[in-house]
Amino acid sequence: MTSRPLNLLQRDSGTPLWIQLRDILRQQIVSGELGVNAQLPSEAELGEIYGISRIVVRETLSDLVRSGLIYKIKGKGAFISTPKRDEDFISMVLGFSDEMALKGRVVKTQVLHQSQRAPDEKEAVALGLQSNSEVTSLRRLRSVDGNIRLLVSTAIPTDVAPELHKIRLEDKSLYEVLRRQYGLHVAKAERWIDATLPDAETMELLQLETPEPLLRIESVAFTKDGRAVEHYVALHRCQNTRLHVRTQA
Repeated sequence: MTSRPLNLLQRDSGTPLWIQLRDILRQQIVSGELGVNAQLPSEAELGEIYGISRIVVRETLSDLVRSGLIYKIKGKGAFISTPKRDEDFISMVLGFSDEMALKGRVVKTQVLHQSQRAPDEKEAVALGLQSNSEVTSLRRLRSVDGNIRLLVSTAIPTDVAPELHKIRLEDKSLYEVLRRQYGLHVAKAERWIDATLPDAETMELLQLETPEPLLRIESVAFTKDGRAVEHYVALHRCQNTRLHVRTQA
């Protein structure tokens, strides 16, 4: 970063100097002027460039860390973070693959398990199934643009999608298969979100070197007539993403 004219900070504007500096740095980050993993000048250098104290600079950098725009390495300084991308699938009924495709993202799906079986107690309650019912059980690992993102366990009632356990689902959108093969259109869904820490198996599948908090998303999807046709539990690695939820009156 080259030196900037000191008058970029308006001392008589009424806006705190740390906010003014934050907005300048934020604009440089968002515009791409400062690239991912680029190192920022030190606190002392920023203070000299902008004619402000290190306390003011420190407050600016702390806010940028909180917002996820930069990260610090002890003894080395501050660096530009990988931008967090918003994902809307949590608030949409398109499904993960469809929503990513609309954004031009490349989704890969690895099917870890696919079978037909009796539902467990939670699945039976969520899907409104009788004791003699069966479901197609899926466990899939999803990646976006080459980065592993989701581990998803899904149950679909066999009476609404017969023989689904025999259909090849590698790198396919489940919702698209349900639409084309069975005429099933998901109209709405209820979803619950909490945080969890991964067990050893999940860490291995998501390629986590150290434990990190994951978002656990439980969902029940319904057709227009109110029939529950899908239950899933997804473990979402959200280190470089944010989930975006739309609300309306």
